Amino acid sequence: MQRLWIIACLVAPSRVLAQVPPLGVPGGVVRVDLDGSIETFDRRFFDGNRESYAADLASPALGSDRIPSLADADARIGRITANPSYRLNLGRLSADAMADVGRGSLGLSLGLTDAITVFGRLPLVRTRVQPTTGLDPSSADAGLNPGAVTQSAFFVDFDAALATLTAKIMAGDYNSDPARLALAQATLADAALLRDDLFALLADPQTASPAVPTATSSTGAAVLSRVTGLQTVLASSLSVPGFTLVPTLPPSPLNDDELRQILAAPLALRVGQSRMTFRGDAELGVTLTLIDGWDHRSRRGGFRTAVSGLVRLPTGRTAASDQPLAIGTSEGQTDLQGDVITDLGAGNFGVRLAGTYVRQLPANFLVRLTSPSQPLVGPERLTLVRRDPGDILAIEVRPFYRLARTLALQVGLQHWSRRADQASYPSPADSLPELSASLLAEESGANATVLSAGITYANLGALRRGGTGWPVDAGWTYERVLRTGGGRVPDSHAVRARLRMYFGLW
Repeated sequence: MQRLWIIACLVAPSRVLAQVPPLGVPGGVVRVDLDGSIETFDRRFFDGNRESYAADLASPALGSDRIPSLADADARIGRITANPSYRLNLGRLSADAMADVGRGSLGLSLGLTDAITVFGRLPLVRTRVQPTTGLDPSSADAGLNPGAVTQSAFFVDFDAALATLTAKIMAGDYNSDPARLALAQATLADAALLRDDLFALLADPQTASPAVPTATSSTGAAVLSRVTGLQTVLASSLSVPGFTLVPTLPPSPLNDDELRQILAAPLALRVGQSRMTFRGDAELGVTLTLIDGWDHRSRRGGFRTAVSGLVRLPTGRTAASDQPLAIGTSEGQTDLQGDVITDLGAGNFGVRLAGTYVRQLPANFLVRLTSPSQPLVGPERLTLVRRDPGDILAIEVRPFYRLARTLALQVGLQHWSRRADQASYPSPADSLPELSASLLAEESGANATVLSAGITYANLGALRRGGTGWPVDAGWTYERVLRTGGGRVPDSHAVRARLRMYFGLW
């Protein structure tokens, strides 16, 4: 099985933008295609700059910058401490990831005539992403929330004090002293807001933050000071004694195990290794050879051109929504692709020119709605979004030099550009309050320039008049991303190979 897998990796299919479509198959001939690639990367380009592939997980002060659900806790703590700019700091999170994608496919092409070829391909795809994270708590001011049970006695004490103060105001205990009455009424209103914020922050099962300020931090001290200050006013100025408990705050900052605990619940995320082996997107298409004046008789080179069109069906699997860095075997939508390929040559020198346009059709996706820079979101963001992926345009120049009639060295330079995606809710029932579906399309536009080098062998043998030998063509190519612009593009190394065998039918 291991040997079979190695063979499958070596004959995996080229990606759409790295592939030069065939110029066709002679009439009455069937071609068996074994195509493939192995692609690895641990870095990426973002807005033209190289960074870790896991950069969206890393943070100098992990908090609501990566975990947007903590924004509610930030706001409540800001109100409690009178510091509206406060943000929870869980510590410095470093993150790296190694990814590899292996593709192996079987394809068949049939020449209906010398000018018309129909083809189909079905790939098998294996993806793997291995992330590593490390939390440095040296600058942190937040730890794991002790939980609602730990806080229950405090809130019983707090509620009893509020009930006593309310009863005294209703009974008129402060009516003889207007200043004291005003203090009682203001204290009751302020205490009620404080109680609501503390309960929502520490104990409410719907809104409690998984991380809260530590008891030893300046923010934790400010929270406790707010409570003890209220207790002093109640006991000394309003004759409401007995409220002496304070909320329990964590004694120390978050550690790696506790961070993993938060990611597992309540966020229900898996940040460990992700693997997927499944079929990719099947392709069906047709190639029309317009002119074929290549290698006629004893003359090398010449001119030939063809156009090709295909439909790419979403037969694979998209990445799991609960794994932020996972890679699927499909992007999940139908694509329509058109190519124009031209070969020019004289003697041992030649060049292949290719242009590709991909229309990516819209489709509905079940996703956790968030922007790419805030990947750590929980299942409360799971909803249906209609995404219209940006169309892709690519041009490629691939000069080659023939070592022999059938063997050539080649280099290539390709530039591709992808427009920004568009996203919307399919229906009002799918919309999430105060969240725009366009979050899913942020920073999705990108472009890249790719350099390639390789060797090709092509011999139609006995299928050509006067030819001899087994009809076969093969190739090996190495590709490297040179530069990018716009959104996220893997800084990948890719090895691509193909083996194509021809069999005459009529």
